[in-house]
Amino acid sequence: MIVNNDFETVDLLGVGIGPFNMSLAALLSPHGEVTSKFFDGRESFVWHAGQLFPNAEIQVSYLKDLVTLADPTNPYSFLAYLKQSKRLYRFINARFNHVLRMEFNLYLDWVSKSLPNMVFGENVQDIKFKKSCFVMQTSKRVIRGKHLVLGNGLTANVPDFARPLLSDKTFHVKDFLVHAKQWKGKRVAIIGGGQSGAEIVQELLADSNELPSEIVWVTKRAQFAPIDDSVFANELFTPKYSEFFYGLPQEKKRELVEDQTLASDGVSMHLLDAIYQRLYVLECIEQRGKLVQFFSHHRLLDMTDSGSSRQLVLADEQTAAARLVDADIVILCTGYQWKFPSYLSGLSDKIALENGKFKVNQDFSIEWDGPDQNRIYVQNAARHSHGVADPNLSLMAWRSATIINSLMEKTVYDLSDESAALDWASTETVPLPSQMPMQKAACPSYPVVKQMPHHAEVSRFVTRM
Repeated sequence: MIVNNDFETVDLLGVGIGPFNMSLAALLSPHGEVTSKFFDGRESFVWHAGQLFPNAEIQVSYLKDLVTLADPTNPYSFLAYLKQSKRLYRFINARFNHVLRMEFNLYLDWVSKSLPNMVFGENVQDIKFKKSCFVMQTSKRVIRGKHLVLGNGLTANVPDFARPLLSDKTFHVKDFLVHAKQWKGKRVAIIGGGQSGAEIVQELLADSNELPSEIVWVTKRAQFAPIDDSVFANELFTPKYSEFFYGLPQEKKRELVEDQTLASDGVSMHLLDAIYQRLYVLECIEQRGKLVQFFSHHRLLDMTDSGSSRQLVLADEQTAAARLVDADIVILCTGYQWKFPSYLSGLSDKIALENGKFKVNQDFSIEWDGPDQNRIYVQNAARHSHGVADPNLSLMAWRSATIINSLMEKTVYDLSDESAALDWASTETVPLPSQMPMQKAACPSYPVVKQMPHHAEVSRFVTRM
């Protein structure tokens, strides 16, 4: 049923109510001269409902909340939530290394209920541009806005060959808690060696009375590696680095994003320790036998239904050999990917894409064939242009403040001259000479190692992909 509101008009229309758009709304809240409304099809807020494990933590400081790094005085900070909840002293005394994901979800839910411009239960169905404004059709109304901000999030990355097999036996990690515990005595395969995969392993091993018969943990990475949370690596998650990164050539950006994977997508060190220690207890002290097989350097190439189980084809990228694994349950911890939103189909001929992605300006607006005074901003869609921190909570408040400054066309939030330990760009640069004279040095001779031929079965799947 469409609400008759005579086509209400606001300054900013938002799609999706997740942490990023909530951050924007919270930082806009002191500025009543900007009107806004944010829409989400869910009936209420929940953050990664399928992964709210009791011991799961966020991997960043609680100061990297919705607002603090842009405006510590804003009433929607995590500390303000603790104060309002009457447990600020208890939280301090508890000495958490990191905030539990369940508590951060409660904080975000509190903010979503506190901001009056958050509208749940309305799907955004279509957006067009007419007469100097965007026209949004939701499941309940038509509303106009001068600007748009897209924060609908990413889509679960599921390989095409696995899609027909999705069920309560094969599913993406985002749906883990949706399915009842059914792994006791079963063979479970976990695809993906990042934080989500590690949390699933920990969950499967937690109850000695509900253990699987076998766990196969697969990663294409060289190792089940910890996140690089060192002080200098964390400089990658600062405004100065994002600004530096934006100015780099596109090919260099792609290279750096790949190289910096473990700064943003590794496993918390204490979680790796906990898994290793748990396995020591189960296998060495309780004498339960080998429970987990670890396959690094392995890539999932195919999956078929063999009746009561799934058969996985893995490629060992070190030996170029194929490995067949049978599993009763397959959990895909394969991350998320960006897809062009269906609700933008009415604007698709006006939006420029480059290599299938938005062309993102430094203020997080995108290039489109429309008036300059009407802008489309994006949240969590600029990793290729702004760096590995884009999907992370670390620069959430800074990005929101950047969008607000652009939106209001003035410095609402002072984002200049933030101190940084590392110098990302020198004050004076000179071009490198095209050819450098090189002195020949005596080098020892080494035998040439011939590359092993690819296994025929692996080659077939690699060609297909």
